[in-house]
Amino acid sequence: MEYAVTLAQALHCAVTLLHVYQRPDLVEAIVPGAEKALDVVADRALVQKRLETMGGDATKHTGVEVHALVVPGSPAEEILSLLRTDGFRMVVMGTHGRTGLPRLLMGSVTEAVVRGAGFPVLTSHLPFPAS
Repeated sequence: MEYAVTLAQALHCAVTLLHVYQRPDLVEAIVPGAEKALDVVADRALVQKRLETMGGDATKHTGVEVHALVVPGSPAEEILSLLRTDGFRMVVMGTHGRTGLPRLLMGSVTEAVVRGAGFPVLTSHLPFPAS
């Protein structure tokens, strides 16, 4: 988010924080045990509140307008769908850097967005959450 807000300040634009979550039952069918990792994102209201708090803090400290969206669906499809609306000039997103079987089974959201965005995509490697 720091990259996005810094760029938004320089470009005099707003930031949209987007979190897309997949239904845990669908992910569990593909990756056994994944429902534990998805417990945090299953509560849409909690995630929405966290994003709004982060966005509010960023706005207070930088003056950058920040919007928060939490939607269900396929992450790459939902991101690209949002990008088709007017006003977006750049994407800033984290990447988990999955390789091997997890990447094959779950695909690469970042790769799909880079290929489909039609404008610059800045990626930042995110560490895996502690187990």
